[in-house]
Amino acid sequence: NNPYSLQARVMKLRQQNANVLLGQRPAEAANPPAKRAASKQVPGKTPGDNLGEPKAKRAPLSELTSKLTSGLVIDSVRKGLAGIRRQPTTSTTKTDDVVVEGRKTRSQSSKENASHKLDQGSSSSADDSIIILEKTDEEEDVVIVDPCPAYDYDAENKDNEFEVPEFATDVFAYHRAREVAYNVGDYMARHPRLSKDCRAMLVDWMIEVQETFELNHETLYLAVKLVDMFLDKTKKKVERNHLMLIASAAIFIASKYEERSPPLIDDFIYMSEDSPGTFTRKALEETERKLFETVAFDLGAPLSYSHLRRYAKASKVNMQTLTLARYILETSLMCYEFVQASESAIAAGAFWLALKMMNAAAEWTPAMHKYSGLAVEEVAPWAAALNHMLHVRNEGGGRLADQHTAFDKYSHEVFYHSAQVPLIKDKFKLKDAIQCPK
Repeated sequence: NNPYSLQARVMKLRQQNANVLLGQRPAEAANPPAKRAASKQVPGKTPGDNLGEPKAKRAPLSELTSKLTSGLVIDSVRKGLAGIRRQPTTSTTKTDDVVVEGRKTRSQSSKENASHKLDQGSSSSADDSIIILEKTDEEEDVVIVDPCPAYDYDAENKDNEFEVPEFATDVFAYHRAREVAYNVGDYMARHPRLSKDCRAMLVDWMIEVQETFELNHETLYLAVKLVDMFLDKTKKKVERNHLMLIASAAIFIASKYEERSPPLIDDFIYMSEDSPGTFTRKALEETERKLFETVAFDLGAPLSYSHLRRYAKASKVNMQTLTLARYILETSLMCYEFVQASESAIAAGAFWLALKMMNAAAEWTPAMHKYSGLAVEEVAPWAAALNHMLHVRNEGGGRLADQHTAFDKYSHEVFYHSAQVPLIKDKFKLKDAIQCPK
């Protein structure tokens, strides 16, 4: 009979959930038992005047969860993503399930959605980063056709717990949906002291740091993304001699996010010596805090490198082809023209271009379509743009030709001399500017 016992609380929660499913409001206790005081009451003062009295706690998540039904989707992203809707595809069969890459996710009918609404008062106590999305009638009948139903890479790797095969498809679909939340705008015009050339030089230096400290590739890609996000969101004009400090802070943050043994602050100070952008320990710590605040402490940006590795594994290509695609993608990091690119799309373009460079007769197979979510006509413009970038880098001179770190790195035998692989014919003229596909 103890109302505070675990069994009593569980039974009460189950009854509340049952009431919600039946469309009823949970009954409120007429006289709820008084809780033990957190501190002694001072005579003549209200509880709020007590010095040792704790502040009111935010509503527990169990209360929020009990009011949610399967007709509502909780997406822990910023409000900018709330407008994303999956485009319906032509289908002669209607179903209440949404099929994504051969897997089904639960979906309720529109009648169920109409009968279950979130209580308006509960949203104020929830975290602002939790967005509640209601499925529309249009989404209920969405069917994404599996272009290769006979092949399931994740099922073949069901015993590899490091690839989480049960959730891999949903994880990468979620990453693609999250790309819009990390879009980078054309920020160069707001920083008159910066240029595309100095950004290319900066990324080249970041690649050198990644090689020197033997960091993971994910660390490099995340660091470059953080630099671009900072330059896009900061309200202050950035001076050129501050770029190395910003890049060092970005690598420092990315290393602590991705690496087991991240570099120390002293390592970055040493790397900056004898350069115009030299800095102190205090400056790096302050810039790290500013960068965190500017990107709202959100380091979970989808990375093109992760998508590329997924495509290569699902397609079962050899290591030489994957390394060539890595070289193409890493070279694109230095191109300001690609800062607004879709991470999954540019990764698919680099992968497709590497396949064509290794074998001119290569095709974009249904399996590649399945795991990239892109048809060949969607990938081809990206591959063409990246191929033109390589031609400009090898033959056109300019800012890309002046940066040798990535080229020298992938010219080594350890990387299969990937940078030395002959290019395929360029559909653009050499003098044409590098452009990011729309």
